[in-house]
Amino acid sequence: MEENKKQKVKEIVVAVAVCTAVLVGLLALSTGMYNYFYDNDGNNKAIETYSDKQIEDNNDEEMTVELIDPETIDEENNEEENEEELTEEEKQQREEQRKKQEEERKKKEEERKKLEAEGYPYWIKVNYSANTVTVYTKDADGNYTVPYKAMVCSTGRATPHSGVYRTPQKARWGVLIGPVWGQYCTRITGQILFHSVPYLKERDPSSLEYWEYDRLGTQRSMGCIRLTVADAQWIYNNCPLGTSVEFYSNPSNPGPLGKPGIQPVTAAGDPYKGWDPTDPDPNNPWRHKEEIERQKRAEEEARLAKEQAARQAQEAAAKRAEEERERQRKEEEEKKAQEAAEANKITVPNVIGMSESEARTALKDFTIPPIIEIHDNTKNEGVVSQSIKAGERVEKGKTITLTINHKNTVPSEDPGPNTGEETTGGNNNPNENENSQSKENP
Repeated sequence: MEENKKQKVKEIVVAVAVCTAVLVGLLALSTGMYNYFYDNDGNNKAIETYSDKQIEDNNDEEMTVELIDPETIDEENNEEENEEELTEEEKQQREEQRKKQEEERKKKEEERKKLEAEGYPYWIKVNYSANTVTVYTKDADGNYTVPYKAMVCSTGRATPHSGVYRTPQKARWGVLIGPVWGQYCTRITGQILFHSVPYLKERDPSSLEYWEYDRLGTQRSMGCIRLTVADAQWIYNNCPLGTSVEFYSNPSNPGPLGKPGIQPVTAAGDPYKGWDPTDPDPNNPWRHKEEIERQKRAEEEARLAKEQAARQAQEAAAKRAEEERERQRKEEEEKKAQEAAEANKITVPNVIGMSESEARTALKDFTIPPIIEIHDNTKNEGVVSQSIKAGERVEKGKTITLTINHKNTVPSEDPGPNTGEETTGGNNNPNENENSQSKENP
C-alpha cells in the first residue's frame, strides 16, 4: 500500500513537470512569433506605411519590394503561352520580339559601360535626418561639387545613415510592402528604393495615399526614399543605372539648395487629393485645375441661376395667385355692393292716370315724397305725367315729380302770406315746386 502511494505521487510530480515544460515552451514560442511579426510598438512589420508613432532606426529591417518592368511582364506572359498552339507566323514574331529585347538589353549594358568609362552625369546625396535629396553635377575638375537640384523626401527606419551605393535596377512601377504601388522606382541597395508616395491601387495614379503625400519631408517610410512623382521621374529618366547615391545625416543643414516644399493635397478634396500634383499624367486634374475650377464655377452659377429662376417663377406664381385673389376679392366686394345697391332700388311704377292719393300710395317705397305740380284742367283729372319713366330702377330717396290736373280748383279766402306757392286741398308737401301754377276759379 505504501509503495502504491509513492508511485502515484511520483506520477503526479512527473505530470506537473511535463505540463510546466509544455507551457513554458508555448510561451516562448508565442513570444518569438510576436517578436517576429510585430515591432516593440505592436505594429505589423509587413506594413510599409506607418502611423504617427515615433519611428525607430533599424537598418537591419528586411523588406520585400518587387519591381515591375513592362518588358519583363511581356516576356513572362509570352513564356506562359503554349508555343505548340502558336502558328509559324506567331512563332516567328515572338522570336523577333525576343531578339529585339535582347538587343535593347545589350544596348543598355553598353550605355552603362560607356557611362562608367566616361563618368556619370550626377551624384545623389540623401540627407537622412533632414529628409532632403540634393543632386550634384561635375565642376571644371570633374568633381561632383556643383549643386544642381534639391528634392524633398521622406526617409524611414531602415534608410542607411551613411555609405555610398550605386543604383542597380529601375522600373516604371513597383510593388511595395502593404501591398501598395510606387511609380518610377530606382533601386539603391537591397530593398531601399527611390519611388513616389505609395498608391493604393495597382498602377492607378489616382489612388495616391494623400495623407502620406502631405507628410513628405518627414520620416514616414520603412526605409525607401519617397519623392514626388516629378522628382522620382527625374531620377528615373536622368540618372542611369550605376549612379552613385550617398547617405549622410545633418539635421541642421538640409543641403546647399535648401529643402523644397510641396503642394498639400488633402485639403484640396476630390478630384485632386488622389493625385500627385507633379504627376505629368495627362489625366491628372491638377494639370487642368483652372479649367476644372472654371467648369465648377460655371456649374455652380448655372445651379444658382436655375434656383433663382425657379424662385422667381415661384414668386411670380405667388404674385399672380395673390393678384387673382385680390381681383376675386374686389369682384366679390363689387358684387356685394351691386347687390346691396340693387337691394336699395325700387322699380318705378306707372302712376299716370291715378289720382294724387293713389299715386302717393303707389310711390310709397320712395323715401322722399313726390313733388306735385298741379294744373287746372277740366277735361282730365289725375296724374298726367311723371318725371321718371315707369319700369326704371332707381335708388330709394330719388326725387320724382308728378304733374296732376285737378277740377274746380277753389282758392282759399285767406291764402295767408304771399309765398309764391299755391296749394290744393290736402296737399301739404313741403317739397312742392315753387313754380307750380294754378288758375283762379272765376
